[in-house]
Amino acid sequence: MSAMNGDAGPFRLRGRLIGLCAAMALALAAFVLAPAARAETPPVVSGTYLALGDSISYGYTQEKFNINYPNEAPAYFESGPASVFAKLLGGKEEVGKGLVLVNDACPGETSNGFIGENEALGGKPSTENNKREGDYHPCSYHFQSGLPLHNSLATTSQLEDALSILKGGSPAHPVRAITLNIGANDELAAIAKCEEEVATEFGEKGTSKWGASPGEAFQQCVGFTATHVTFPHIIHNLQKIVGAIDSTGPGGGHYAGAIVLMGFYNPDGIVLPGSDTLQSILNNDIQNEVVAAFPNATFANPFPTFNKGSTANAEQASICKYTEMCNPNVQVAGGHPEGKDGDIHPSYLGSQVFGKLINAAWLANPAH
Repeated sequence: MSAMNGDAGPFRLRGRLIGLCAAMALALAAFVLAPAARAETPPVVSGTYLALGDSISYGYTQEKFNINYPNEAPAYFESGPASVFAKLLGGKEEVGKGLVLVNDACPGETSNGFIGENEALGGKPSTENNKREGDYHPCSYHFQSGLPLHNSLATTSQLEDALSILKGGSPAHPVRAITLNIGANDELAAIAKCEEEVATEFGEKGTSKWGASPGEAFQQCVGFTATHVTFPHIIHNLQKIVGAIDSTGPGGGHYAGAIVLMGFYNPDGIVLPGSDTLQSILNNDIQNEVVAAFPNATFANPFPTFNKGSTANAEQASICKYTEMCNPNVQVAGGHPEGKDGDIHPSYLGSQVFGKLINAAWLANPAH
């Protein structure tokens, strides 16, 4: 018995050594036989799509803003026309799936604010701060209201940021497309100014230079101001913007790729009599005076779809379908027509349609 006890220690020690050696051998074999771990490679960026403009390109709707307030994370606003087009563009074989959307759009942006105060780019020092003619402050939605953007503009205007991305013709990644929508807030500011002016005149004098009744005066003011002031101003600024992007001079973007200018629909076709004609005039002016001046620009016109209809009822049905004007959750109190005077922005379907119109304009662009 004592002999057996004497041998137990060395036996156990040898067993442990054998077991340890076997384990090490197995581990070494596993290391040798296992396939080498593949190093992760970052996704290849096949190009950039630069979306410029106001709330339409941003993807804004009043209902989304209200639901998420005060957490207005840009991720909640990624179903607008620019996002729709980005998916279509990224799926094209010649572009590749590594397309990156850089969305500079700013809700509420005017054509002056888009350019900013940089006088070298055609901007001016601001004399006003309420979206009127003298306001060149960029993106009040972000810089004054403190609300976030898809792409931070730092301290620059959208035009300045676009030029910084283009880097004088040597961008970090090929810029496959630029889209631009701007001018709607210029129109809204002019309408608000006419409302204020007519109300003041009738309040102080009981009459107005624009017409015998408040309704007539307002309509006359809007029509005259649009054709003689607002539209020429929008066209002039669009020419400066596209000109700076395409310019091959110092500080210019040296961009020769496809630019799609996004036209205007009219959510107030029923609310404001005569406004369909005015919106058609602006769309025609953009095509004739801006698009025609730049060989790499094409036009995406939503008006024939959003305002389709040979009668007022038919047009109203289209407006309800493609915009948020009839959304019961965002109606203007005392609106006209009641229940159909809501948010001017595209509905989900409207954004899908608008995105496809942009895609068609890009395909038709000789520079794409």
